[in-house]
Amino acid sequence: MTQMFGATPTSFTFGSAVGVPTVFGETPAASVDRHADCTDEIESKKRLSLFSQHDLIIKIENIKLNVNKEQLMAESPVFEKMFTSDFKEKDKQEIELEGKDVNSFVDFLRCTLPGIDEKFTDKTVQSVIPLADEYQTSNTLRKADLFLAEKSKAIGDKITSEQLITNILQAELYQLPSFLEESITIACRKSFEKFVKNPKFNEITSETRLKIALKRWSDMDAVFKSTNHLNHVSESVDFYKLHGQPVLPSSPIEESGPSFGRGGLSPGASVHTQNLSIQLKPFMQTN
Repeated sequence: MTQMFGATPTSFTFGSAVGVPTVFGETPAASVDRHADCTDEIESKKRLSLFSQHDLIIKIENIKLNVNKEQLMAESPVFEKMFTSDFKEKDKQEIELEGKDVNSFVDFLRCTLPGIDEKFTDKTVQSVIPLADEYQTSNTLRKADLFLAEKSKAIGDKITSEQLITNILQAELYQLPSFLEESITIACRKSFEKFVKNPKFNEITSETRLKIALKRWSDMDAVFKSTNHLNHVSESVDFYKLHGQPVLPSSPIEESGPSFGRGGLSPGASVHTQNLSIQLKPFMQTN
């Protein structure tokens, strides 16, 4: 079984801030046309790179994968150092990678090398991320980060607390910022007791735990404000001027609306209070 992968894509330098090549005296329409031609040329070269010269064989589990060394080095600083520094692999035309799963490595190559640009799936993203991290292929990690963030956003609160903690730990380990941010947004709506009692909760970094708490605080303040329940103001005092003096009883807080009693809402329950209850429901996810 031999897999064929492509060659180094030609680079283009664009003259304008928006990436449209310009020529002095050229009309905007002509400039756009030239930009379209360049874009077509780039895509064409990517497609053709799949069939260009291969000068390196990667052997995994007795299976040989033919790749282009320059292309591999362009995507991975690890491979670049391997083939340019004084390592035993420097001048070899065939290298063997031990301890690797051939299918996972093929998925990694297909998601990394130009000319293929394979999209991630739920299965491949999990096997590719550790390899992308090991070989420092930042473009591949960025694609994986966006894929997982979009997936999390689509599922939202249906993600369980247990899975969410796993997601956060993965995002922290592989430095996936978009995935982490979306996970924090979902985590701030989970029930405190359900989320914190998970055995792996303490493995989350203190920085991320603080972000979850602050996000919940901020979002709940926004709910109270939108329903006119963020207008109770206690009397302010100078803390140090009270030193050595008797502490006065606090002034009763004036209620701007009906309160909750033992039996539920008071008879004069307002629409604002009902809206508050509805809008606070998302912050009590118990799954």
